[in-house]
Amino acid sequence: MRRAWLLVVGWAALGMAGPVLLQMGPKSLALDFPSAIWPIWQGSLAFGGGERRAQGLPLAPIVRALGGMSEADVFFVFAPTGEVLARLGWEEVASAALVFFVEGESAVEAPLVWLPDQSSAFPVRWLVLNWQGERLPEVGVWPERASLTLATPAGERTFSLAELETTFVALTYPGTYTRSSGERVTSFWTGIPLWDLLGNWPADAEIEVVAADGYRMRYRYGSLQDGEGLWLLAFKQDGKYLPFNPGYFRLVKAGPGNPSFTAAASARMVVRLEVRGPYQPYSLRLVGAREQVFSRWDLETGIACPCRARTVFATHRGETRAYTGLPLWRLLAYVDDEVAPQGPGIRFDDAAFNRVLAQAGYIVEIRAADGFFQVIPSTFLAGEDRFILALKVDGRFLSEAEGGPLLFVWDDGVSAPPGLKRVKGVTEILIQPKG
Repeated sequence: MRRAWLLVVGWAALGMAGPVLLQMGPKSLALDFPSAIWPIWQGSLAFGGGERRAQGLPLAPIVRALGGMSEADVFFVFAPTGEVLARLGWEEVASAALVFFVEGESAVEAPLVWLPDQSSAFPVRWLVLNWQGERLPEVGVWPERASLTLATPAGERTFSLAELETTFVALTYPGTYTRSSGERVTSFWTGIPLWDLLGNWPADAEIEVVAADGYRMRYRYGSLQDGEGLWLLAFKQDGKYLPFNPGYFRLVKAGPGNPSFTAAASARMVVRLEVRGPYQPYSLRLVGAREQVFSRWDLETGIACPCRARTVFATHRGETRAYTGLPLWRLLAYVDDEVAPQGPGIRFDDAAFNRVLAQAGYIVEIRAADGFFQVIPSTFLAGEDRFILALKVDGRFLSEAEGGPLLFVWDDGVSAPPGLKRVKGVTEILIQPKG
């Protein structure tokens, strides 16, 4: 006769028992009760010396939804202490249920696994398919302040971290990010693909990411999934929930092939995702002794790191505002001679800037898309971080009406040539000989 094991998880009204984490390869889901997305199981079981009515979730449909299991697969059942309590094959899983409520029990101190052919009950926290000795991840440690708002043209919805982990299937994959110092950090990230969170949008739609400190970053929707990996809204790093900084949510790139990404492209402390469209590409062309073109991605990830972004306070038409962008002289280092900063994206390298040429003097022409331009001698720019190409104003990206996507502006306190005007919609920077 086939042996059926019933997984019984006692549920406390105040959530004392906590969830069970179902892990199947890279996919995971925290199972809690009540559930708005899974069918409800109802039945009776022997509990506390008598027969009790119970409610919970049937295990089989959840396992099938996450990819199913073969006859050779085995689920390992773990106690909260991490010890293996039981092993379940498909026949056991097909008739098992996760039970979160037992009639007459107002609270149970810990989840339990109950085996019909035994008289004992055991606490349980993890169900892991084909466990190979890897460390068990944290589950159910949900800070109350951890929440995410999704905003689309159709409306807004805010999820707690608990709702996200129990509603969406998370993926765990490796990903390596490179810090501004050049150090490479490899971690296993657990998170939800942004495509799953936001749904089906055109590839050129724009996603704006808002952090808890007000920082904003934009992504092209089509860039969130490619052959190298997926962009995930991660909430765990190496199996542990992210702290407030750099979490509770962080955008990372991960996948089976351990893709690489720059730390500057990895938005941290994410609290809001806004869908806008369509995504409008732009670029900046620099021409001098050589030519360099920076894409929108280069420019916007360039100011993601505080080590590169600079903020100036500039007054225009009687209003003083904070503008954040990239110092112009540091970009000139790419084209003032044949020596340029090395590495992907935008990098600052003081040694690559030719100070001798700048002090001897040349003219920098700043051109806009509509043909308007301004010129400024190199002697005003050399070593001066307060002349910038701004991408943001007061912490948000510039609109076209405000001079975006790139606005040439400078701090009120810096010495500037008489009559110099700001340039909206900058597209080109040219170095020309003096005279």
